[in-house]
Amino acid sequence: MIKYLKSILCIMLLGAVLPSYAYSANDAADLSYRVVATVTDSSGSLKSSFEVGEEIFVKLSLSYTGAGRAPVYGFQGKLQFDSYVLQNTSVKTEKDISMKYSGGAVNYVYLDMTASGKEDSMLQNIGTAVFQARNTGTFSFSLSNFILTNKDATHRYIEPFEEVQIIVGSGVKDTSKALLYEDIVAAKALLASVTIADNPKTIYDPDFWYPTQAAQKLREVIAEAEAVFDKEAALASEISAAVEKLSIGVSNFENSKIVGPKRWAGPDGSNSTIEFYYTVRASVEGGNGKIADGFEVQTIRATTSATIRMIPGEGFETEYIIINGEKFIGRDIYTIPEVSRDTTVVVTFAKKTPFTDIAHDDWFYSSVRYVYNKGLFTGTSETEFSPSGRMSRAMLATVLYRMENQPNVEFANVFSDVQSGQWYSEPIIWANQSKIVNGYGTGKFAPNDAITREQIAVMLYRYAKSKGSDLQTGISSLSFKDADEISDFAKESITWAVSKDIMKGNNDLTLNPSGLATRAEVATMLQRFNELE
Repeated sequence: MIKYLKSILCIMLLGAVLPSYAYSANDAADLSYRVVATVTDSSGSLKSSFEVGEEIFVKLSLSYTGAGRAPVYGFQGKLQFDSYVLQNTSVKTEKDISMKYSGGAVNYVYLDMTASGKEDSMLQNIGTAVFQARNTGTFSFSLSNFILTNKDATHRYIEPFEEVQIIVGSGVKDTSKALLYEDIVAAKALLASVTIADNPKTIYDPDFWYPTQAAQKLREVIAEAEAVFDKEAALASEISAAVEKLSIGVSNFENSKIVGPKRWAGPDGSNSTIEFYYTVRASVEGGNGKIADGFEVQTIRATTSATIRMIPGEGFETEYIIINGEKFIGRDIYTIPEVSRDTTVVVTFAKKTPFTDIAHDDWFYSSVRYVYNKGLFTGTSETEFSPSGRMSRAMLATVLYRMENQPNVEFANVFSDVQSGQWYSEPIIWANQSKIVNGYGTGKFAPNDAITREQIAVMLYRYAKSKGSDLQTGISSLSFKDADEISDFAKESITWAVSKDIMKGNNDLTLNPSGLATRAEVATMLQRFNELE
């Protein structure tokens, strides 16, 4: 009897084991996984809060959540992170698993090349990605496109990944610096997505290409922006200037786009190109230079580019190129990227400045040249303009005084901190008598205080009012994120300045009313003010 019972027990055990054995050979049933991310510092201690500059190690592994077990035939997936906050510095691969950083994610790939699968122990350590904290901020590691492949090429279930939050520094991003980074990434993506070539013969409308010279200029602007981004102690004014310069660089690059010529079917049914030609006429307004011989009148094939060369007079440079009424910053050689109609070009020349600390590619260059040539600004020395230097309250009063042709003023003891005989004495007294400035209400003007953006708007508004200018705005409220930070005394003035495009917000939809203005920023606002129609 006992022998009989043992036989039955053996049969039952075999019945339980054999199906499991079969599943193991052919990918186990009830086979599912969970991805686990382990975040540590360089000592191996679990951690979620780091300081800028600290190393961060992220190890991925898979654990079973079902009862089955099976060899591994392949898997893939992406570990995504905020590349503004962290920089991937290296990867530590395991067991033939490929790890590679690309586009803000670490990509994991494994494919069995033996057709026999890999031991499932490999899942215990998929690999480790090493990062360096580069900027303050908060984000969560996340997974996407994570797939594990079985022997029969089916995909196994992977439970939702539990995101791991990381805090660096204060955990709060520098909004302007994060915006600069996003713009850098977007500019690089633009370059990578288009065709860069010179006069290709295989691209036809509606396809297009960009000249290699234009691409190189954009690469240079991107490199300059990256240098500012990588600068640990970058000033807000430097970041703002980099954002604007990169925006101009991208715009100039996009304007260099050349659309291929149109191609139609010929009489015999074959493809042929039918070409049209347009006339480009260039002339000078105001003298001080000329159009180079051979460039005054040109016949240009439709949708191709036209280059114009200018020869400035001694001590002058090309100021503006006006193409069919649209104004562009001038250069001595200028290329119209695409001619699509008869085109009229008008060129103006301006006197060069003596300043060695500004360059033609600076976003504020034309405005600095404008205020210098109008006699509104002088340099901080014979050869320096100091574009990033702070503008004081006395400086702006002096500029407005010059705009008014420096009328005679009888000095009066209006402010206790404005004495007779100072370089700013007459301008400040004139501005007070013209109801442009009132001081701080304590009997002081604080001439050397750096001026804020909202104070600039107030002084320009009051100056425009004293001249009888149109102060209608056409808008009743401002949509900037920090509009509630505008002081009550400045709300009307800032609304007017924004409506007239004298003052513009930042790309992050802030106005920064209490921010201190640089000499370059004030020069730009003054040019816009003077050129109001």
